[in-house]
Amino acid sequence: MRRTALLTTVFTAMLAAGSLPLGAPAQAQSNDETKIEARVGAWGRNCKSAIAEKFKAKSMADVEVSLGESLRASIDAGEISLADIKRDGLSYNFRVHHLPGKDPQGYCNTDGQGNVQEVRSMHD
Repeated sequence: MRRTALLTTVFTAMLAAGSLPLGAPAQAQSNDETKIEARVGAWGRNCKSAIAEKFKAKSMADVEVSLGESLRASIDAGEISLADIKRDGLSYNFRVHHLPGKDPQGYCNTDGQGNVQEVRSMHD
């Protein structure tokens, strides 16, 4: 009986630490989620820089960039993978605040490497 309790304790500890193959798929998924979020942040900053330059924003704080809502929902639901993002890139919505007489808004698309491919205002 003691041995069974000890084995159960060791097995549970190894599973929790991710030392068993059973934890490998969950770890890989978590690693992909981390990589996806890193790309979302970095590529969003690439868009923000391109938008600030195109619209001559006074400061980076004047540029608001967010991942498209349906894209965000698909990523959160696990419907879009890291491979999909590497292949298709990401799309962001933006708005530039504090420009005299207007607040341009539109979208910014990146390729699968994070390079800005398109910045389009709704008024273009």
